[in-house]
Amino acid sequence: MSLELKRRQISMLAGVVFGMGWIIFIDGIVHFNGCRDAVDKGDPCKWGDAPLNMTDILDVPGDEGDKNKPWAPLDPSQWPVWINPFDPSTWPDPSKIGPNDFNPWHHVETTPAPPPKHRGWRGLSGRFGLVYLPGFLAMISIFFVNTIDARHLTTEAGWSSGGTDIALQIWLFFGAVAGFSAITMAVWVHVGLFARHDDIKDGPGIAGIIQVLCFLISSLLFWIGRSVGVDSELSDPFL
Repeated sequence: MSLELKRRQISMLAGVVFGMGWIIFIDGIVHFNGCRDAVDKGDPCKWGDAPLNMTDILDVPGDEGDKNKPWAPLDPSQWPVWINPFDPSTWPDPSKIGPNDFNPWHHVETTPAPPPKHRGWRGLSGRFGLVYLPGFLAMISIFFVNTIDARHLTTEAGWSSGGTDIALQIWLFFGAVAGFSAITMAVWVHVGLFARHDDIKDGPGIAGIIQVLCFLISSLLFWIGRSVGVDSELSDPFL
């Protein structure tokens, strides 16, 4: 097998892995959005009602958090309002008293609250939109890593390759940092957002991790494939 054929095969394998990453990610996003949009129309994915997300109830400051505060007997804001027969300011407003307000046998018909949209399931908005960012960082890493060859890092290639050895090593270092940041962010988005909240499915988060892994493997394969056969011999791509 010629070196040129071997380079083409490895580069083709890199392209296949790269395409698989896109297919898996796009399929995960499309499946998530399709199931969420159809949850009110027969629920073909069998999602059911979204569970109550206690994480947000405990984290949200303000009024929602005040409802969960323990009762403090020394806090005047939590004292009950008593009716003082000698203080007219505590008397109820007669204009707001209905004829059946004091009738214990009167049954008040209440209108049930409308069901929440999408049965309470969240979409890919707000913080959950970060699921798209790791793939973008991984593509930046592919660009940085594959704009140089392994031979460009040797001392003989210095100025003839268009830059100094140190500059090329710094360029490659930024590519490695972008790749590491991509996989780190993909794991954080899945664990810190999707897996932490019960009212959103974790499919997009898992698809994002697989996408980044495929991109990084593809980048490594493509770099190795382009380094095969340099100076008519198999070069070490980790020089």
